[in-house]
Order: sequence, then structure tokens, then C-alpha cells
Amino acid sequence: MNKKEFYKNIYEDTHKFKIWKKLNNGCYIATMGYTDENAYILMKLLKSFEEQYGEEITYEAAKEELKLYDTNGKLFIYLDENMIPVSMNGVTYNEENLSVDFKSYDDKNVSSVYFYGLSTLKNFRGRGACSKLVSFAIEYAYYNDFDLVYARTDLIGSNSEGIMKKHGMQVCENDEGIIAEWVDVTEDKGDYRLHLWLPLKNGLYTEKKDDAIIADKDSRAIKSYCKKYTII
Repeated sequence: MNKKEFYKNIYEDTHKFKIWKKLNNGCYIATMGYTDENAYILMKLLKSFEEQYGEEITYEAAKEELKLYDTNGKLFIYLDENMIPVSMNGVTYNEENLSVDFKSYDDKNVSSVYFYGLSTLKNFRGRGACSKLVSFAIEYAYYNDFDLVYARTDLIGSNSEGIMKKHGMQVCENDEGIIAEWVDVTEDKGDYRLHLWLPLKNGLYTEKKDDAIIADKDSRAIKSYCKKYTII
């Protein structure tokens, strides 16, 4: 089976759990679909967002996110040597965002794979799990004929920006600076985010949306706000 057939099989697969690849380090990459039991696994994997942003991760929220992957995406899971899920990269197809337009010079519709949720359990970080999942998802998008992959991460202090850059993804920016946006995490907490992208075909470019914020490329200090965020 060639790579195109392999990744096409993953795209079309509807199993609720399936291992697709054993890695040289004895770990595995699998996909996971929606079941009540799998929602508990996802809730555990999402705990890093709770630690980082103070965002409460409930079972109901995990169920809704898993349904999203089941209907319009794919949830890639990294299993350790003992088949325990320790990392995830949940992707969705053709996801909209507030700050960046992805366009084609010939004006055709652009298809995308968005890294919706990238997370690793705290005691397993630094071992390359996220990097393997990012690489796997990029190949998945490429061999399923998507035009690009993209992700959103923290403007400052991101744990995943370096990982994604390692695999060729670049920060979305223009002549003014980095194209950023504000994200409300909880009722009283939020932060600035940026997007990274990797075109998988020629003839693509990015464009700032009206609601985008501009940050300095070097310091990453906010330079300009859209009308929605104008400070009086």
C-alpha cells in the first residue's frame, strides 16, 4: 500500500479506535472516534488546556469536541509503549477563523486541515509526541489533497510554535507585522493568538481579515487593533 492509499484509508475509516502506525520508539499513532468511553480519554488529554489557560475541561465539553472530530475531522492519538494515550492532535476540515484568510491566486476555493487541539500529558512532554502527530497530520492532509494545514497558538510563550515551525509551518504575517487575534478563554480571561500555516500546493497566499490585530514581528507587542478592540 502506498502513502496515498494509506492516508485515504484513514480519511474514510469510521472505527471508534484504530492503530495505524507503530513507531521506531515502540509508541503508536491511532485514531479515535466518538463513544462515551472515548470522551473520558479525550477529557484527560485536554487537561493541559486547563493547566495553561484556567479553562475548565468537563466531560460534556469533551463529548462535544469528540463529536466535532467525528463529523468534520479526525482525532489522532499518540499511545506510549504500554498503549496508554498520552498526546493528541485533533484536526477539523475547512475551519473558519477571525483573523486570516487563506486564498488562491486563481480564486478557487481553498481546502484546509486545521489543528484544532494539540496537547500532551504533562509527564510525557519533551519526548517528541506532538512532533510525530504534527508530521503525521501534515502527511494526512497532503495525501488527501487538501490545499494547506494551519493552526492557532499563543502569540507569546507558545509550547507548540517551535514544533510546528520544525515541520515547515510559518507564522501568518503581512508587511505590517504578525496577524493576530484576541481569544476569550473564560469569562474573565483571554490572550492573544497567532496562526501558523503550511501551503501544500502552489499559488496560495494569506490575507488579513478586518477583525485581525497586528503584532510586531520582533517584540510581538500589539501595534494596532481592529475597531472591535480599539482602546479609548
